[in-house]
Amino acid sequence: MGRSLKILITAGGTSERIDDVRRIANSATGRLGAMACEAFAASGRDTGITYICSAGATRPRIAGNQSRQGCQGDGSYVRVIVADDVGAVRDAVLGACGETAFDIIVHSMAIGDYQVRAVSDAGLMAGGVIERLSLLACGDSSSPEEAVRDALLSPPALNESKISSDKENLVVVLERAPKIIALLRGLAPGAVIVGFKLLSGAGDEELARAGHALLVKNDCDFVLANDMRTVRTDSHEGLLVARDGSFERAAGKEAIASLIVERALERASV
Repeated sequence: MGRSLKILITAGGTSERIDDVRRIANSATGRLGAMACEAFAASGRDTGITYICSAGATRPRIAGNQSRQGCQGDGSYVRVIVADDVGAVRDAVLGACGETAFDIIVHSMAIGDYQVRAVSDAGLMAGGVIERLSLLACGDSSSPEEAVRDALLSPPALNESKISSDKENLVVVLERAPKIIALLRGLAPGAVIVGFKLLSGAGDEELARAGHALLVKNDCDFVLANDMRTVRTDSHEGLLVARDGSFERAAGKEAIASLIVERALERASV
């Protein structure tokens, strides 16, 4: 049967906190990641699977409600780690890769491109701009453009656990979030890495091209390129793009998950 394979799967979507009750989130469900986890566990190989997901994401059925559970009577297990925002996912991935030398990584989680830098309102922001400009008048070496830019990007924050809905306006300043996929090859030099690329309104040629570009940029082995139009329906279709630019098509989440698992296991056995 061979040695136990160590597998890392990320699933679901990130959300960024505005206050204790409000978040900016995407709509990823984690269903595909859960199906991939189930397919790995059913592959006949001993598998140690670390499943990093958002709180509301679909969990693999073999994991039940426990954080670690053996399955199918063998040495396999699934360990579930919940991480909701980009920073938490990054920490979870770094921690998992620091503990385990993974053979396969399937990074299906929809990571937000931006994270919350500050939450303010128009009055506080105006006050911040005035303060910076007054410092400028007193000899601050910044230019007016730099002073205003800094004031807008780092405004006085609203420090309320639940921001009042009576406010006429709310300003949320976003900044680019770290790219988790860019970390994976450095963290797991010998792993088979599967990334994901999502476009909207793209044909096969554009999907394949974008998927391969992501693969090359991040040194992945495969990238699943798919289009939002089919992700929203039960007819979910995807192209699994390989290093040489070739691709295979699969239709339906179960078929996509099976194709990813089959190709990743083949590559891991080489």
